Amino acid sequence: MKQIKSIVSVLALVILAAAIPACVPGKQLLARGALPEEVTGSYTLMLYGCRYPSQPDNVAILVKEDGRYPFEIFDIDTSYTVKKGVPAQEALAMANSFVRCSTHIIWMTELRKIPDDAGGIVGFELRPLYSPLEFGFSDVMLISYALKDGKVRAYIRLDRHADRDRDSSDSRDSGSSNNK
Repeated sequence: MKQIKSIVSVLALVILAAAIPACVPGKQLLARGALPEEVTGSYTLMLYGCRYPSQPDNVAILVKEDGRYPFEIFDIDTSYTVKKGVPAQEALAMANSFVRCSTHIIWMTELRKIPDDAGGIVGFELRPLYSPLEFGFSDVMLISYALKDGKVRAYIRLDRHADRDRDSSDSRDSGSSNNK
C-alpha cells in the first residue's frame, strides 16, 4: 500500500511539474519611467478606455512601428482603438489628449517605457495619475506586459480599491437621488 501511495505521489508531482509552465503568462516586462525626448520615430497608437466620461482606466500605448514583437491588448477589440504610422510627437500629443478624457481630476500624466527581452524598447505607455482626493491614491490602474509566443501582451485593469471606491460612491449617488 505504501508503495502505491509513493508511486501516486511521484506521478502527481510529475504531472504538476509539467503543468506549471503552461500557467506562466510569459516573461514579464517591467515598464519604467521615461522622458518625452526618448519617444522618437513612428508608432502604432493604441488608445484604451474613454468609453464613458467617468471611466478612470484610460491609457495610451505607443508601440514602435519597427519593433521586434507584435503587440496586443488582452481585452475585447471594442475596448481600444488603433492608429498606425503616427510620428512620435504627434503620437504623444494624441496620447496626452486621450488620457485626459475622464471627468475625474487628473493631477498629471506619467510616461513609461516598455522594455523588450533584449534591452530594447517595445514602446511607451502614457497613463493619467488622478488627484489623490478622487480615489485615495493617484495611480488607479494595474498594467502589466508579458512576452509569450513571440508577442507582447498588455493586461490592463482597474485597481480593485479604486473600483470599490467608485462603486460605493455610485451607490451613494443613486441613493441620494431616490431620497429627493
